[in-house]
Amino acid sequence: MTLELTVEQRDLQAGLRSSFARTTVGEDVRPALAEMGLTEIPFPERFGGAGFTLKDTAVVMTELGRSLGSAPYLSSIVLAGFCLLHAGSERACSQNLPAIADGTETAALVASFPFAASSIQATAGSGGTLVLDGVQEAVVDGADADLLIVVAVGADGTELAAIDGTAEGVVRTPREALDFTRGLARVEFSGAVAHRATGDDIGAGLDRAQAAAITALAAEQVGSARACLDMSVEYARTRRQFGRAIGSFQAIKHRLTDMLIATELAEAAVLDAAGADSRSTGEFVAAAATARVLACRAATFAAEESIQIHGGIGFTWEHPLHHYFRRAKTSELLFGTTSVHAETIAAALI
Repeated sequence: MTLELTVEQRDLQAGLRSSFARTTVGEDVRPALAEMGLTEIPFPERFGGAGFTLKDTAVVMTELGRSLGSAPYLSSIVLAGFCLLHAGSERACSQNLPAIADGTETAALVASFPFAASSIQATAGSGGTLVLDGVQEAVVDGADADLLIVVAVGADGTELAAIDGTAEGVVRTPREALDFTRGLARVEFSGAVAHRATGDDIGAGLDRAQAAAITALAAEQVGSARACLDMSVEYARTRRQFGRAIGSFQAIKHRLTDMLIATELAEAAVLDAAGADSRSTGEFVAAAATARVLACRAATFAAEESIQIHGGIGFTWEHPLHHYFRRAKTSELLFGTTSVHAETIAAALI
């Protein structure tokens, strides 16, 4: 596996970095993403997409993690979009993915972790519908999404459903989150009627969708770690103490070196996982879990070390570092902790 980007992917990376250069933390970057056609990247052309790869999606997620710009990209494109693409029926994809791909409609995934372990119950309705009941916490961007893609448990096993976010029987309650730049919501269904979207092999589909989602999230974490490293290097060059730049002190050099090693190791794992989507499901899942563990550690470590290097200013409200720390801590709790993913890796090796 080649652990590097293609020329086209590097051009995409440079374009995004230039576009986000003046973006403040939490600023809405949806217009820029739509203008560059980036919401279309991971979907096949027959569903209104551009037919690109997971690695291209990872490039976008990395730059979003670097800038912490606000956009429902993780929720709509990565979580709901990938789940529908991999686990949904052809009809459901044809009906819903084009609007998600062109950005005219946002979606959110209502699922537990693992995705198939849902707390939502589904009973068969009339005309190919499903009646949903249950509650799901911590739905990313769940309060504002136009469409909800729901993983539920039915009489015959796991089901996938699509329902309008404002449909009768759906109650969405925004939750206060540590990370101010990413919305979380409690979604409750009470006799809500949804369209059945279950694909032929939903079990394998959800496994691949989950692997793709945690790979993309790991890419975002790598971007955040890289941003913390860059800010720390720049600060160490310019901040002077005892008549010299603090970057000349061995203690600071060691911190920066450790941050670099952790970030580059995680970056390599993400590139490997992003390229593993063409391999078997087992290999893909293991590669994604590896990327997830290393990226979680890199993002949290980089944010903590960066705050230490910046000293007093590092934990002030005005400095952006606390946003990166908040994102690192909340992201490591989304879709399984590192210990859960470490067990996945161990099982694959054994």
